[in-house]
Parts: sequence; C-alpha cells; structure tokens
Amino acid sequence: MYMTNEKWEQNNQDYLKESYEETGFTTGGYAIRKLICGGCGRVFYTTIYTKKYCHSYWCGNQANNRRQREYRQMRRQDLVCQCYGEKFTPKRADARYCSNACRQKDYRKRVTDAASAQNEHLVKRNASAK
Repeated sequence: MYMTNEKWEQNNQDYLKESYEETGFTTGGYAIRKLICGGCGRVFYTTIYTKKYCHSYWCGNQANNRRQREYRQMRRQDLVCQCYGEKFTPKRADARYCSNACRQKDYRKRVTDAASAQNEHLVKRNASAK
C-alpha cells in the first residue's frame, strides 16, 4: 500500500517530535518544523515546507470556511437602512432594510406614491378632456 508523506507524518508525530527536540530541527537531512495548525490549533511537526495544517483536508477546509465566513461578515457590516437612513448590521448580504417593519413601511409608501401619481395623471387627463 502506498503511503503519502502527509500520512506518514500523521502516523509518526511522536518520532518527529523526539527528533525535533533531540537534534534541533533536522533529522536525516530533512528540516523539521514545529507548527500550530491553522485549522484546529493543535501543535504538530512536519518536514513538508509548505504545510500549514495537521490534516490538509479537514483542517484546511475548516480554516478556509472560517476565512470565508469572516470575509462575508466584514462585507455585511454597517449598511444604511433605505427607509430611515440608520446604520445596521444585516443577517444577509443583500439586505436593504434594518427590519421587516421598515421594509413593509417603504413598500407601502412606494405603492401609495405610485397610485397617487397615477391618479394625478388621470385627473389632468380628465381636466384636459373637458
């Protein structure tokens, strides 16, 4: 059965830790690094130079999801309510109002404005027809 470098490191963390503590960073010509996983926060030892996570699949995905969540939350902060003009932090990225009450109030205002504009047009048309 073929074993990848990452799988070997996962199975031999004790050996890597001992080698790191005894020789001070090298074993068999390879540099050993002591890292804190960017996904779960555990300490692990590695000889792979580009490695950031103890398990690239689980912890890498976990860290990526956390970064995306923080980015989306940062983009959502301090929007201005289109009804009252006050700042608010929405739950959704496409929110335009601070609450359902504001949304409904603005909708009713738009509907009545549209209806009154239509009525004015009809009144002018009837006045010119006489």
